[in-house]
Amino acid sequence: MREIEIKIQVDSADEARERLGMAGATALFPRSFEDNRVYDDEQLSFARGQRLLRLRSTQGRHLLTFKHPPEHGAQGTRYKVRVEHQCEVSDADEMEKILIALGYHQTWRYQKYRQSYELGGVHVEIDELPFATFIELEGPPAEIDAAARKLGYGPQDYSTATYRELFCRQKGSDEPGDMLFEGADAR
Repeated sequence: MREIEIKIQVDSADEARERLGMAGATALFPRSFEDNRVYDDEQLSFARGQRLLRLRSTQGRHLLTFKHPPEHGAQGTRYKVRVEHQCEVSDADEMEKILIALGYHQTWRYQKYRQSYELGGVHVEIDELPFATFIELEGPPAEIDAAARKLGYGPQDYSTATYRELFCRQKGSDEPGDMLFEGADAR
């Protein structure tokens, strides 16, 4: 699947919900907790190649995702465009054992609370992270722009950075450690 998306930092999830309500968005799923584990090989070739291998657990479901490097120039620099492959797995711990047996190891772990909406033809997520809150808009570029305008934002508010990149900037470090909520297990 090819995903086209942008992120917009907001002051709070409540502000995001209010803006989405005023714009006529439809809530798709209730707010839920996500635990994400990122894997790489010993040479960190995925990270160096801007690829991602992630195991996400949320509401008893587990998704294994591989993301290709962002496509540069395909939709300009306003949007992040990536090919993504994803499948559900029944047991996250067993999947992790398989990944380790294949030579991968966990390099980063991050958590967030997420709530999903639909606004026009755009899939909208409110992502509450330990350090900030974002609205993520995914869909065709023209529809992303239209949805952003309905929410009171424009291209000057867009970010194509990953949550890891944003976390590194906030911490002022290339190795900021895991991004976990207070009291989360250290796994």
